[in-house]
Amino acid sequence: MEHCHFSLTNPLAYASCGEFSAELGWRHHRYHHGPDTEVLVGLSGQVFLQVAGKPYTLEAGDVLTVFPHETIVGARQTVTKSSFFWGHVVAPAVVDTRPSAPNGLTLPRFFHLQAQEKAVVNIHQLLDVSHSQYLVPHAADYQATMLFIELANDYAQQRTANPLHQGISNQVREWIRTHMAEQPTVAAIADHFHLNASYLTRVFKRDTGQNIQEYSNAVRLDYARYLLLTTNDPVASVSQQAFFSDPKYFSRLFKKKLQLTPSQYRRAYTHTFLNNQQVDPGVDVREQVRQLEKERQLPAQR
Repeated sequence: MEHCHFSLTNPLAYASCGEFSAELGWRHHRYHHGPDTEVLVGLSGQVFLQVAGKPYTLEAGDVLTVFPHETIVGARQTVTKSSFFWGHVVAPAVVDTRPSAPNGLTLPRFFHLQAQEKAVVNIHQLLDVSHSQYLVPHAADYQATMLFIELANDYAQQRTANPLHQGISNQVREWIRTHMAEQPTVAAIADHFHLNASYLTRVFKRDTGQNIQEYSNAVRLDYARYLLLTTNDPVASVSQQAFFSDPKYFSRLFKKKLQLTPSQYRRAYTHTFLNNQQVDPGVDVREQVRQLEKERQLPAQR
């Protein structure tokens, strides 16, 4: 993984920042950076981006760093309302594969915050300072530097806690999503990532708030909800397509999570989303159904 290293001999020079709210179907425009470095912090939903030719999905708590002289562009349209913070600084930076550098701070290309609340506090402070009048020169520079320090400190603490397994929960989440048809056990997932099953279970629960089985069920249920909203397939067929071998178990689990049976859920919404060409069929549907529910709800239920 590439990293960006900054010297702290002087504060970073603040350039600009903001909080962006993206509607359904929004896509990041192509932007080529000059000497500035940008950080994006996911606040809600999902934003699909591509930096230096590689795709990234920015979710709540994710941090993406765009290094100087790189290009960022939307990889695809958003499939739910999403928001993220963006901030630019201009400062001498070195980009290489070292995970840390002495006498400065280091940000990786992409990682998930362990202490998201602390970073959000710094984000709000920077937004306030940067849009206010201060008698003290360079107030925004110092506040931007503090935000970068907080992000770098979060990353460093994760590396210190376990330098070999930093970011493993994000990798496991993506692997479960792309292998949901296999319904892998915790032992199988741990074996794939060369980890102890107990350690993986503990770290995943800490980072996501769910155990692995709960997350796996949630991924498959989200896919089932998508099928219920966008097809006329029978419930039993939806259950099978969402990789539930027992339709009765599927219905019980569905009702427990949503307080509606699959049939009741389907009747609550229209099917006008069917064959909508603005959504890539390959998009992760974990958040997509939330927007469908809002947009396609029957008038009587609004």
